[in-house]
Amino acid sequence: RLGAGMSRFGDNRHTYAQASGSLVRMGGATFASRDIHDAFAVVSTDGHAGVPVMLENRVVGQTDRRGRLLVARLNAWQRNKLSIDPMDLPADVRTAEVERIATPSDRSGVHVRFEVAPVRAAVVVLHDAAGRPLPLGSRVRVGDRHEEAITGYDGETYLEALGVHNRLRVSTSQGACSVEFDYPESSTAIPRIGPLHC
Repeated sequence: RLGAGMSRFGDNRHTYAQASGSLVRMGGATFASRDIHDAFAVVSTDGHAGVPVMLENRVVGQTDRRGRLLVARLNAWQRNKLSIDPMDLPADVRTAEVERIATPSDRSGVHVRFEVAPVRAAVVVLHDAAGRPLPLGSRVRVGDRHEEAITGYDGETYLEALGVHNRLRVSTSQGACSVEFDYPESSTAIPRIGPLHC
């Protein structure tokens, strides 16, 4: 807070200026804030800006262009629930946790990091050799992984953790087949790939 003023008493004039607040240095960044009388946290979303941050299920702000936010109203020695809304993250990233508990000591702060990692995901459209969509419920594996995805309507299948080059193994009610494709590296959203003929 900044303040300035001027007063006059007869022939005497008096001017003044004042400033109050806090400077916080944490997580490689410096923040200016109003007075912090209790505890605080610096929330990080790995460089993702504009992510809403909640304290006890109430939005207290959004991360800045560096993916950081100072939350200055934490209670010392108590469990403070900090969370983010994953719906405001880009479609091509994933976070393992959307909620963290912070318990800072009196007049101190904690760094709370929500790990946000890029993920290669795509909707892959799979057709048979005759050009018909694969049957609903066909099982799809990426490479030699054990996890399976299921084809939906029109042969559409959502796949995550794809590589630059991918080989799919598909099991249908009519038999098994395989198909290969490259992931489009220039994509900034979840791409739709295909139809691919299996």
